[in-house]
Amino acid sequence: MIALIMAGGKGSRMNNSEKLLLKYKKPIISHVIDALIHSNSFDRIIVVTSPNAPKTKQFLSKLKVEIMETSGNGYVQDLNYVLNQLSDDVLVVSGDLPLLDEIIIKKIVS
Repeated sequence: MIALIMAGGKGSRMNNSEKLLLKYKKPIISHVIDALIHSNSFDRIIVVTSPNAPKTKQFLSKLKVEIMETSGNGYVQDLNYVLNQLSDDVLVVSGDLPLLDEIIIKKIVS
């Protein structure tokens, strides 16, 4: 199974800031990645980025996750682009869920 984290948004509701790098003890996206890793439920963790979030992509390049770049033309378009390239079961999560934990993920997956 593949975990897919959507992380390529413009952050338009937050004045175009890269909200996934905002800190809640650590960058918000780190909480999501850690929860997915600690759930031991996935063969692959892919983070979907776009040109809209260059600092996020730079931050992610230092972590143990796959990065897939999309056009950034919209959530639905980006998600469809990625899903059309995958052939396994996929759990899609947003990168801005800092309270997501491995227990919740295990329940969803089961």
